[in-house]
Amino acid sequence: MKWLKRGLIYSPSKKIPWMRKYGMAPTPFYLEQLGIIRLFMGVSTIDNYGSTSYVDVKADDPSQVLFIEDKNPVLGLGRPGTFDDCGAVPSCCIEIDGRQFLFFIGFQRCVKVPYMLFPGLAISDDGKKFERFSESPIIDRDRHNFFSYAAPCVIFHEGIYKMWLWIGNDWLTINKKLFLNASIGYAESKDGIDWKIIHKDCIVANNQNEFSIGRPWVIHTDGIFKMYYSVRYIKEGYRLGYAESMDGINWQRKDEEIGITVSESGWDSEMICYPSVLNVKGRTYLFYCGNNNGETGFGWAELVG
Repeated sequence: MKWLKRGLIYSPSKKIPWMRKYGMAPTPFYLEQLGIIRLFMGVSTIDNYGSTSYVDVKADDPSQVLFIEDKNPVLGLGRPGTFDDCGAVPSCCIEIDGRQFLFFIGFQRCVKVPYMLFPGLAISDDGKKFERFSESPIIDRDRHNFFSYAAPCVIFHEGIYKMWLWIGNDWLTINKKLFLNASIGYAESKDGIDWKIIHKDCIVANNQNEFSIGRPWVIHTDGIFKMYYSVRYIKEGYRLGYAESMDGINWQRKDEEIGITVSESGWDSEMICYPSVLNVKGRTYLFYCGNNNGETGFGWAELVG
């Protein structure tokens, strides 16, 4: 693969209280009849309470921003005490029975560790205002995983909904700071609501310099599942990775084929992370975050080889 970087799409203005920081986890939804890509994103207050907004861009030229939702979040904080009372940021959006299902990451702060993360579901009839399906996560802790599930990516394939998600395996101390060691797992559903975790690792950290694999994004083309994801390194921070699979469960890592890395300077010169990929009329776009986990916003690249 070879990606041509096209530039920054969104950078926080720092003027609006609920979206002072970040443009995290760009999550595309193609509105074909309007010729628009709606890019849901995570934004936050100055003290890192996160919510979901969106940016509309032209489908044939995502550098042209048509609209930024800066009046109200499309999905705000959950009620105090619920799994997303400190943040609700997007991860994947698909259409089911004419409605938009937004799978999101719920944040809750803790005392002994920084946070817990679990996936939630919100549903919309118009794509502009979402209502939580439940105030509880759609996948919670169980006897196999004691820490976190998050960052779901969902597609419909061969009559079932398939999800790849981030699994927090343990907390590690790196440079005197706590981080989750994470891998990518898999789940299935008949309706997109009730999920069964298949307890088998898809992608795991594979050397001493890696300690976390996150935010999977899966597409199915030419009979192959293709996954893009974030790899967190001790020394380098986040970079992007790539893997392929014939069945969606057993994966072969091909990180050397990803074809994109940090820039020499600017908004994505320190890290690139949280990828999403969209095919539009024969063109393939990659949306991704830059420095400090998206604090500088997100941009895009186009597949050219």
